[in-house]
Amino acid sequence: MRYKGIRDAIATLAVAALGSAQVVIAVQTERAGAIAPVDGFSRSGLAAIHDLMEDAVREGKIPSAIAMLARDGEIVWSATAGEMGPGYPMRDDAIMPLASVGKMYTATAAMLLLERGAIALDDLVSKSIPEFSQIRVAVSDDGGEARLVPPQTGITVRHLLTHTGGLQVTGDDFWAVWDSHSGQTTTTEFARALAALPLISQPGTAYLYGPTGASYEVLGAVIEIASGTTLERFMEENIFKPLGLKDSHFYLPAGKEDRMPAFYRRVDQKLQLERAHGVDFPRSTFFHGGGGVEASAMDIARFTEIFLTGGVAGGVRLLQQASVEQMMSDQLGDLARRGRSWGFGSAVRFEAGDAGGKTLVQYGWVGGGYARLWVDPVDRFVAYFAFPVEPPGHNGLLFQFEKLVEAAKSTPGPP
Repeated sequence: MRYKGIRDAIATLAVAALGSAQVVIAVQTERAGAIAPVDGFSRSGLAAIHDLMEDAVREGKIPSAIAMLARDGEIVWSATAGEMGPGYPMRDDAIMPLASVGKMYTATAAMLLLERGAIALDDLVSKSIPEFSQIRVAVSDDGGEARLVPPQTGITVRHLLTHTGGLQVTGDDFWAVWDSHSGQTTTTEFARALAALPLISQPGTAYLYGPTGASYEVLGAVIEIASGTTLERFMEENIFKPLGLKDSHFYLPAGKEDRMPAFYRRVDQKLQLERAHGVDFPRSTFFHGGGGVEASAMDIARFTEIFLTGGVAGGVRLLQQASVEQMMSDQLGDLARRGRSWGFGSAVRFEAGDAGGKTLVQYGWVGGGYARLWVDPVDRFVAYFAFPVEPPGHNGLLFQFEKLVEAAKSTPGPP
């Protein structure tokens, strides 16, 4: 079952800024610690990133890892460590499940439908899924006794994109719905079942992500109903194929088994095999809008180019610039936490700008505690790091990687 054990993961909005870099002409790939200089990043800084990866493998924290930096849709530096499986070194074209990082793709799919007029941000979800017209909100009176009241407003597509619909996203009732549908029924059936649970806040009044970001599962169902096809097929026809993403999927296709590394789970501080090299999640008709996409580093570099160019990747316009700007803007306003906010599909981070304004310095997210992807629109770089350890993964390593990218960018190194 996809996301097995994720209820133990801790979702976080912690993000860090990536700084300036020069144009890099050639792709540089690190092997066995031999690092070619990349303009704008110090050789010692890149070595430190690879050391982090190899040390984590050697210490038994992770079995393998892949990291990359990209610009203009192309990888400019990458590194691997560990093994895909016994005797098979980690590949730089490994296909990795992205978990919640995949929300970027689901939000992109929603924006495509918005541009085509198939949905609108303020459409009620009940327009697509009638069960949501019957929702109630759980509140407590002064005596602490719970009761159900009608919502002040219905849940909208905008609420789903921003995790502000008030949906239950954790707890026994939520997990009962999750466990009975994930990998077993369909995206839409899950959404209908979730609609039967009371909301835990009035729509539009609180940011509620939870361990899985389940609002995006409901968003996936809305996309399926509005498009008349599955979320998998919609992304294949409208995102993957147009951008030439040949290694982006919901489930690994036949013939690519050797591209999927073995996945492990940490049990009593030791790695325990969860899925062998070449084994993906069992295929089902449930396509996770909250994190079902799997992709190679090269495909990730190409896809994320749209966030640096206003919607264009590889010369193909996927989204209008206004749509991309909306995805990368502060969509939470007063609901944002500690200076960090959520756009559409990922968290956004801003720094103080001129004349009291603010500048977007990062658009990105974490997935399952084992994947980290962010876009730096100021310095036009993308950074990606992943390792095959099931949720809750190892968030500490993800954040260490981010700090080392910052250090490699800002610390002068050998020519």
